[in-house]
Amino acid sequence: MTRRVLLGLAAVLTALLLQTAVLARLPLPGGAPDLLLVVVVAFALVEGPLSGTLTGFASGLLLDLGADHELGRAALVYALVGYGAGLLADDRPRSPALPLLVVAAAAAGAVCTYAAEGLLLGDPRITAAAFWPSLAGTTTYSVLLTPLVVPVVGALVRRLEDDPFRR
Repeated sequence: MTRRVLLGLAAVLTALLLQTAVLARLPLPGGAPDLLLVVVVAFALVEGPLSGTLTGFASGLLLDLGADHELGRAALVYALVGYGAGLLADDRPRSPALPLLVVAAAAAGAVCTYAAEGLLLGDPRITAAAFWPSLAGTTTYSVLLTPLVVPVVGALVRRLEDDPFRR
């Protein structure tokens, strides 16, 4: 396995553990922060749509394995988010606000897509009363995590690329 794959696996597993064991249990109004989504967006912004899609699909599938909904729902949402965010990746210097805007759009899109899937599949937990607070809360909390996650992932990926000992 390449070092990049190991880095992605370590980041996704760490984010998944933190999200399910800590963040999902916090008594926050609205939805919970989506650390896994922020990690997917970070990899997508640094490496592009293919990496974003693969990281998103793997992350979502791991999340699906421990969830009480149909297998594949989160995998589809995170893969779409990773692809969309990856379309904005490039090597040019960019505004520090771009990751915040991308995470905000990704979180809002993820909540809406997940709700649409739930409506199509007849999930009784999807209601207007639950949707709006979840949309506002998840988007806000995920944006607040962005400055802590995106620069770290970007620095780690760039460090692997610049490693003089790499073959």
